[in-house]
Amino acid sequence: MNSGIKLESIQFGVTNDKGKDLSRVGADIAETIRLKTQESEKDKGENDEKMMTKIMAKIKRGKKLSSKETTYLKEHNPELYLQYLRIRRMADALESQLKSASSKEEVNDIIMFSMGSISDKDPYKEFIIAALNEVVKEFKNSDAYSMLPSESEEACDEKKASKDNKQEGDSVEAGEEDDFDPMSWSPLQEIVDSMPTFDSPA
Repeated sequence: MNSGIKLESIQFGVTNDKGKDLSRVGADIAETIRLKTQESEKDKGENDEKMMTKIMAKIKRGKKLSSKETTYLKEHNPELYLQYLRIRRMADALESQLKSASSKEEVNDIIMFSMGSISDKDPYKEFIIAALNEVVKEFKNSDAYSMLPSESEEACDEKKASKDNKQEGDSVEAGEEDDFDPMSWSPLQEIVDSMPTFDSPA
């Protein structure tokens, strides 16, 4: 009977010690989890800041965002995301117009019109100009641009017609001058030529 009590007391003591150990281990685990969570949040905050800085830098330079960057922007800054979409639509519209231009002269007209249509009151004007400039730079470095004539066919035709008319006019004037002999002309001769003639009676 006594030996049974002793066994029970030993069993109890061991259980009690294990409980303390488990409690300490649990506290250590909780502390470790808390520290890891803080580190993770800190890393996430730093990564968020780096990602947003990278996105802003690309938008300021007029560059396109990657799909990952676009998704991130949509989730973390919806207002800037909507403005980015607007800027991209304007850049895409300009790109389409440039591709349909028939001459380098027309390309310049399209660029001037697009840049001139941006309102000075637009808070994102700087970003829009950067995006349009990026489109222009890419297009002017393309083979499509290098193959364009300097002027449109209509302008070339007008210039050619104007040049032909001028040459014809010059030839007519030159012909008239060739018929005129300054050596045989005199004011007296001009008066004589302009006087009426009378036929003498037979």
